[in-house]
Amino acid sequence: MVHLVLFSVVLLRAFFAVAGAESSTGAFDAAAARTRCTTHHGQSERLYRSTFSWHPSVQAMRETFEEVYASGRRIPYHADYNTEKGSFCLYVCTADGVRPVRITEQFVHSVTLHIETALRQGYAHFVFLPDMGHAHLYFPEEHWRKEYASALSSANHLDELYEKMLADVQMRPLYHLSECLQMRDKDGRVSADPMLRHKYWNRNLLCRNNGTDEHEVVVVADRSRYNTVWALEGYVSWSAGFAMSASRLGCFPYRDGEGRTRYFDISLYDPSCHPSTYLLD
Repeated sequence: MVHLVLFSVVLLRAFFAVAGAESSTGAFDAAAARTRCTTHHGQSERLYRSTFSWHPSVQAMRETFEEVYASGRRIPYHADYNTEKGSFCLYVCTADGVRPVRITEQFVHSVTLHIETALRQGYAHFVFLPDMGHAHLYFPEEHWRKEYASALSSANHLDELYEKMLADVQMRPLYHLSECLQMRDKDGRVSADPMLRHKYWNRNLLCRNNGTDEHEVVVVADRSRYNTVWALEGYVSWSAGFAMSASRLGCFPYRDGEGRTRYFDISLYDPSCHPSTYLLD
C-alpha cells in the first residue's frame, strides 16, 4: 500500500489555473456532516472494482456513475464521524488490525473544494474511480526530510503517520483525473473531440491542503505516457494517498457541475476486487 519515491524530473509545462480562498466556500458543512456520517464502513454495501470498465466513453461513464450513486454502494473503509475520537476518521489496515485515522475538517473542506473546482472547470465530470477517484500526496523535499525522514520505519504506526500527513498544510494532493476514460483514437492520437481534449490536457490537478481552491494543472513532457504526471521537481511523493467515490449515502456534500448537492466518501483505499475473484473452480 505504501510507496515512497523521491522525484526530481522537470515537467514540460505548468499552468496556474485558479487561486484564492475567497473564490468558493464549497458545500462542506461540518455540523451537518457530523450528523450524516454515522454509518461505520463495516455496515455499508461495498463498491467493487469489477463495477468499472477500462476506456469507456463519457456517456458510458455517466451511466455507470448514476447507477453506482443511486445504489448506495460505498468505497471500502470510508470515513465516518467517530464519536469516541471526537473527529472525522478514515481507517487503515495494520498488522494489529484496522485503526482509525483522525482527519481535520480543513482537509475535508479542501478535498471538497478540489472536487468542485475540477467539476466546475470541466477537468472531471464524475466523482468515482474512472474519472476523479484518487489523489497522491506530494511534499516539498526539505519539509519531508525534516518532518517525515523516518516514515519508512513507521509501518506499524500508519494511523499516526496518515494523521500527520493529511493535516499537513504543506502536503499537495495530485489528482489523476479521467483515470479510465478513452481519450485517444484508434491511431493513438489524442481525440479531436473538444471535451476529451480538454480532459486529456487537464488530467493532472495539483492542489493545496489549506482550505482553498488554489490549484495548478501540470502536464507531462513524455507524450507516450497518456499525460500521467508522477514526477514533480523538488517534491517527494507518497504514492499511497486517498480515494473518493460518490454515493447517495456518502458522508460529505459537494456541488456537482450542475450545481446540485451530491455526497461523496473519502478512504485510504480504492475499490477492491470482489471476493469471488479469488475463488477457483
